[in-house]
Amino acid sequence: MKKEWEWNVNVRSVEREEICFASNTAWQVQAQGYRLYVNTDLSAELRAQDQVRMTVGDLGKPDWAAFIGTVVDCSSDSILLYTSPQYESSLMNTRQLERLFSPLTSIEGAQNVIDKLGFFPPFHYDIITKVRMEAAGLCGNQKNLYVTISHTSAGGLEQPIALYFEDIQHEKISPAEECNICLQLSLAYEGDQIRVEWDAVSGFEASFLCRKMIVQFHDESKS
Repeated sequence: MKKEWEWNVNVRSVEREEICFASNTAWQVQAQGYRLYVNTDLSAELRAQDQVRMTVGDLGKPDWAAFIGTVVDCSSDSILLYTSPQYESSLMNTRQLERLFSPLTSIEGAQNVIDKLGFFPPFHYDIITKVRMEAAGLCGNQKNLYVTISHTSAGGLEQPIALYFEDIQHEKISPAEECNICLQLSLAYEGDQIRVEWDAVSGFEASFLCRKMIVQFHDESKS
């Protein structure tokens, strides 16, 4: 299965479009999105919740920039993206689009999370309540990492979510403090593995590769 994708695109126009995640539920979130009308049909290649990097301008020149967005919807002639409003003025000049990671393709249990929350959360400023590293396998050479995060919605609802990273390799993981606050969780493909980069307020940093990632609501997960 091919996991890395990159396309050259020509953006014909950009329109603002309101996005509603988890509509008609307690988790409903209204957000500003942007629909890019492009010359390339990517509807068979991109899925909802795919993380993509958009590149503007020419590498090495002052007009070059790159930023991240989330695919909300993809049709034959357009892509609806959720990204920071600070990039709105650059969207029209997007020249290249690269899929970095697809939660629905590569995270077991991601669909259940998306069905409830409306999107796969970035976990920015959510509270890390537990971090545990365990040996796996008969020889003890493999390691698994278990992390529990309390995700808080815009309306103040809280949902504990458990993340499991199986067969950790090349890890650089600092000790974690309880009730730490997640600053950034970045996921990307590296060969057939998942590259995980994690930063938190109280010094917890992690960088590693894993072969499998599972997400579950905490009340459905392992203790």
